[in-house]
Amino acid sequence: MELGKRAAVVTGSAAGIGRGLCVGLAERGYDIVGFDVDADGNAEMADLVRSVGRDVLALTCDVGDAAQVRSAADEAIKRFGRVDVLINNAAVWNDTRLTAGSYDTQVRAFSDALGACSSGAFHCATALVPAMREAGGGDIVNILTDHVLAGHFITGLPATGYDCAKFSLWRLTESWAVELAPFGIRVNGLAFGATDTPMLRGVSPAMADAGMRPSDIAQAVANVLEHGRGGPTGRTYAFGMSRASRAEHLAGIAAIAEISED
Repeated sequence: MELGKRAAVVTGSAAGIGRGLCVGLAERGYDIVGFDVDADGNAEMADLVRSVGRDVLALTCDVGDAAQVRSAADEAIKRFGRVDVLINNAAVWNDTRLTAGSYDTQVRAFSDALGACSSGAFHCATALVPAMREAGGGDIVNILTDHVLAGHFITGLPATGYDCAKFSLWRLTESWAVELAPFGIRVNGLAFGATDTPMLRGVSPAMADAGMRPSDIAQAVANVLEHGRGGPTGRTYAFGMSRASRAEHLAGIAAIAEISED
């Protein structure tokens, strides 16, 4: 490993926020490992990372499948020798209403929602924390949503599975922070509102137009990472609430950088 070389694993890396995170971290000096089921989108992400001069490993991986995660994690560690950052970003927004579809379709939809997000995050953390411990520390950043915060918009009937998965990931953020603090591994979450992604555009183009950009989320992650090993852990940073102005979004992201201690 080159002195100072760092590697980050990003789930849901092929498009939207995940692709923006990969490119944003590459621009800040990280080599990238992307886990995603979309091989074509992941290949496009890899080209973008290489264009800014960083190494990249784009792996076709369903993070809801524990065996696939174990294999992908082993490949990532073999390639880069270390993992400094894990960003649990993957999620599925689908129809999990009790009054829609059939028993089989709704059970599968709910399982997919939890598998992509909360179960997937658990698989990835379990696979990669040993490498972080061996390296003397690292960072886990969990991508949440403003739906977990009191007083903010909840998706409602269609996406109960998505919200359930995000609430679960929020609690994992707090619990892992306590468990992993003795090993120098910080765990924090980002809870934010509408962001311009293909997923949101499929639901509400108007919300996508008014929302943040994936590069904004990359800046928020960078601000968390720049706190360093002695920085806060177990926190959820809220910004960019739905229906806020872009100026408010950016001010909230900038405020993260000003926090220097727990």
